[in-house]
Amino acid sequence: MPTRRSLLGLAGLTGAASLGALAGCGSSASEVDPALGPMAGPDDSGAITFQIWDKAQEPAMLEIVAAFNQHYPNISVAVNTTANANFFEMLRIQAIGDELPDLFWINGPNFELYASEGMLQDLTGLEGFDPANYPPNLNELYSYQGVPYAVPKDFDTIGLWYNRELLHRAGVDEPTGSWTWQEYRDASEIVTRALGSEQIWGNSGGIWPQAYIYPLVMQAGGEILLDDKTKSGYDSPAAIEAFHFLEGMVADKIAPDVRYTTENPPADLFNSGRAALHQSGNWEAAVFKDSPVFDQLGVAPLMHGKREANVIHGIGQAMNARSRNKPAASAFLAFLGSEEANRIQAAAGAANPAFIGTNDAYVESIPEFTLDVFIDAADTAMAYPASKNTEAWLRLEELFFPKIVMGEVESGAKELATRMNEVLADE
Repeated sequence: MPTRRSLLGLAGLTGAASLGALAGCGSSASEVDPALGPMAGPDDSGAITFQIWDKAQEPAMLEIVAAFNQHYPNISVAVNTTANANFFEMLRIQAIGDELPDLFWINGPNFELYASEGMLQDLTGLEGFDPANYPPNLNELYSYQGVPYAVPKDFDTIGLWYNRELLHRAGVDEPTGSWTWQEYRDASEIVTRALGSEQIWGNSGGIWPQAYIYPLVMQAGGEILLDDKTKSGYDSPAAIEAFHFLEGMVADKIAPDVRYTTENPPADLFNSGRAALHQSGNWEAAVFKDSPVFDQLGVAPLMHGKREANVIHGIGQAMNARSRNKPAASAFLAFLGSEEANRIQAAAGAANPAFIGTNDAYVESIPEFTLDVFIDAADTAMAYPASKNTEAWLRLEELFFPKIVMGEVESGAKELATRMNEVLADE
């Protein structure tokens, strides 16, 4: 059973009761075989639950279920959609009550916690599941101690979105490749100085870790987690360099400050034509395709510093290790990871599929955007940084990033690293 220390770590994700209640469940671990066991055959029957968090992707998931039932007509799959904001709180409650769904989505920040607690099924023997079909960095993200515990569903990387009309009005050529940090800063300054009277910024600013700060730290030669995830990298020279880059643009009024972007989210500034540059992921395509400035938008490879660096993340599809429907769940999970299922979600425009070679339909879903930029970035992208209690130090980032970018670079970064080290030591 999980240790008390690890259970308290899970409580830290939500500030509520821990999974320690599992110890008091009426059922014992011996009632469920920890082995994956045999997969259901086409003539077998069963009923399983599949929990997701995105209502917009529900139609694609139902389409996948329908395709699965062409192969397994006697296995019913109930797709349960929980709002993203409540998904992991609900999952925690289900885990405490030993009522996790048979299959469910998981993400990088929460994966290691659930895997280390023994709540995710070891998928080493899952028939038809071959990690070679997915980007290696995604396999890394969804493996714990070298063992795969989730099948990659999709992936996102980061690119440089731009508004070509605003750049041209300011006399800046649109990016055709990866800009340097200096080129990004220069373009931002030129646009801001030229169009600032119209409340237009050179870049949209912000402090989003995945899309902005993580890549910058990595491009400067640093890492977010050091020494096998036991130490923070935020007080490293590379991180300080990245923070100074952001702080300098805010101080020189080239980019909006944190107070401004709190009221005017960066994506909204860009989507409404009030920022020329916006560093973010391929998930923005679903929003920007309906933008009032759609015809002006394009996307280029992410800028680079001392090295090229990007961040890859995506949804993992996991099985409840204590599921009582493992044969049927195995069959559906294997299908979820198949080329057929990945092509279905790609054609639906639901997400960029993880299965290598199935991205064409997704790229072609919005041909006006060169979405293959995000596909190409996966080759060298680094896995989203995560540890057992990621959510605890994500809250520290939320607390310290505004202070750092608003001027307290060295002192703020040092304190963030110190506090983060305490969290990591307690894992």
